[in-house]
Amino acid sequence: MRVLFLILIFINSISLLTAQQQTNFTQFYNNEIIFNPAVTGSKTYNPLVLQTRQQWLGFEGAPFSSSISYHKLVSQNSAFGGVFNYEFTSPAMKVDLEATYAFHVPLNSNKTFLSFGIAPSLMYYSINFDLEDLPENRDPAFSESTYSSGSIDFSSGIYLYNERLAMGFSCVNMIQSSFDGEVLVQSNQTIGKTSFGKNIQERIFFSLLSYNFDIINNDWQFEPILLIRNSDNYHAVYDFVSRIKYLKSNWFGLGYRSDGTTSLSFGVKANNLHIGYSYDYQLSSSIMSSSYGTHEIVLSFYIPAFQHNRHTNFWIF
Repeated sequence: MRVLFLILIFINSISLLTAQQQTNFTQFYNNEIIFNPAVTGSKTYNPLVLQTRQQWLGFEGAPFSSSISYHKLVSQNSAFGGVFNYEFTSPAMKVDLEATYAFHVPLNSNKTFLSFGIAPSLMYYSINFDLEDLPENRDPAFSESTYSSGSIDFSSGIYLYNERLAMGFSCVNMIQSSFDGEVLVQSNQTIGKTSFGKNIQERIFFSLLSYNFDIINNDWQFEPILLIRNSDNYHAVYDFVSRIKYLKSNWFGLGYRSDGTTSLSFGVKANNLHIGYSYDYQLSSSIMSSSYGTHEIVLSFYIPAFQHNRHTNFWIF
């Protein structure tokens, strides 16, 4: 009954938020630290996760995203980690480097914990046009050839979890820093410097809810997952995923995103290596008839953490 009450409060609170738009990893559940620093140290192993996503295979310059993350518990309550994100959509490139910290508080003897996380981040952005591909124009949005800038921001989050339930809420780009450096202009009419003006990073909110139900003894489980992404200037994006899990580490999943994207995914585990794959197809996009869809691969290395003698031993690795 307590779990149902928590879920109802959670759903009611996230319905008050508004929208966002950014890279949507289909297998977000395999790498939650990239949007919620409070996940740091919530396992009894040290996860090293490599995640890569190629959108719209078959289109030159289509969006490509990659992420590397690692985190570990360093004491009974404190944990540290790091995240490296790379995104490329021709002709733009963005790199994020993030350090995470989380503090975990036990709530009861049933191994339920609440963690609080924070993460400072450094972002580098660059855009590089080929001049011969651009029209003759004095507008810097068309005539500039090189632009780069960096910024610093913060993320924070909370995470409630036990053997079956995971609930999280986080905020990315809390201070909404801007990258508004000078632009080098090299058009047919002029050479000089100008500016795009202020480019403020969107403050993005993430809300996560998942629960594991036993369906066949203790070997098989059914896990519904909901992730909501919100920001001030876009409609909310909802990710619904349902996974059938065998021995907690092998799974098959189906998903739907509110932008009209469907997904099929599966994951298998061999020793301390877990491999996940997903395929996306966007039903409402006209370009998908000429594309091979979106492919995503996740490699998770479950590094044993022999110094961990704490409460989260319900996690399997």
